[in-house]
Amino acid sequence: MTITLSAVLTVLVVVAHPDDEVLFGGFMHSLTHQLNASVDLICVTNGEGGFKHAGIAESFYDNIKLREETIGRTHLPRIRQKELMGSGRIVGIRKFFFYDQFDLEYSRDTNSVLSKQWNKEWVIGRFHDTIKHGNGARGYDLMIIMLPNVNSHGHHTVSGLLALETISRLQKMNSTGIVIPTVIGGSEFVLNQPPTYPENQLAEVFTNTTVNEFRFNLRWKLINAPIANYQIILCWMAAEHKTQGGLIPELCTNSNRDYEQYFYFTINERDNHSSRLLMVQNLFTQLANIHEH
Repeated sequence: MTITLSAVLTVLVVVAHPDDEVLFGGFMHSLTHQLNASVDLICVTNGEGGFKHAGIAESFYDNIKLREETIGRTHLPRIRQKELMGSGRIVGIRKFFFYDQFDLEYSRDTNSVLSKQWNKEWVIGRFHDTIKHGNGARGYDLMIIMLPNVNSHGHHTVSGLLALETISRLQKMNSTGIVIPTVIGGSEFVLNQPPTYPENQLAEVFTNTTVNEFRFNLRWKLINAPIANYQIILCWMAAEHKTQGGLIPELCTNSNRDYEQYFYFTINERDNHSSRLLMVQNLFTQLANIHEH
């Protein structure tokens, strides 16, 4: 097992739905455009549950009655995949992995997600295969997941928990043939203190350091574009998701979010390699130096 950076930083992003990637848009864009990183993305669900918000886009998609549940669930998986790929093109995502798990309904109940909607062991198996084979033998240096939170959509939380469960199992296998990525969690909420998720110890974030979180400043100006900042990138991404029209006012009109927040998980420290934390610290420091000097 190795944790040193490869010649090109390789990153695997895990989201639950098409459009969740917007939460990490500033960081991803900077990784690919400033550090020339390779970023791949896993989307766990097929997004069909978004039919309730899709009426606004019916005229754009050949007047298909997407807001009607049966019709929406039939067409939205195909449509939302294309929307995600359009959004991903903006931030430079290289490869997409679609797991096509059932997007039944909004619920914060993680048990319901696992009992009624997703096949836990199948998803973990796919995570394992993507981590091992998605970037070939070099593997991934970094994995970005959705930070588990009791106030979040159950799909968001479970996608992160299953990714952490996969990492835990890989660590216990102690296989020399698999590169285990360092895992950080991005928060969909603005947090003023280190997050806790007592329901699952795998989600424990590392606080035994002077730096408890890592921030990507969305007010930083884009290189070679002195007027525009990274919030513009998020608006571009949101505009690709036409079936989820609420993203535009949420991100571009009503948003008071100045930065993205990321947290380093304690699980990374199981192999006693302090260079994992140092790698993340150096990564965010490098991005800050690029934008602030």
